[in-house]
Amino acid sequence: MAALSVPEGTALAGADRPWRLAIGLMLPAGLALAPRFLALGDIPLCAFKHLTGIPCPLCGGIRACAALAQGDVAAAVLLNPGLMPILALATLHSGLVVAQAVSGRRLLAPGALTRAWQWAGAALLFFWLLRLYAL
Repeated sequence: MAALSVPEGTALAGADRPWRLAIGLMLPAGLALAPRFLALGDIPLCAFKHLTGIPCPLCGGIRACAALAQGDVAAAVLLNPGLMPILALATLHSGLVVAQAVSGRRLLAPGALTRAWQWAGAALLFFWLLRLYAL
């Protein structure tokens, strides 16, 4: 918890740099692997939908990421519009984490993106409720 109290612009501890780099590279790796998950065939990727028959807020997420990996933004938005703010913010946050790992310095104060994550989560829930209403 002490790492959260480090002020903006201060040097990161030596162990923080590789962890930030690994975490920051997870989003591009996930986007790159999404088409491979779809190639596995007709396996239920969402346990919630498989058990209840109701799509979860993230249903269509792997297909949306696969569409984004192939450059088809319109298809990604159609598959799960609520996921787009989450992915956009995750891209920004991942880039920031990688930049911090490379520079070795904290570029934003801890919690600076908290409000943005809250709004992105609210958008995800809003679009999920719209999708449920349309069922």
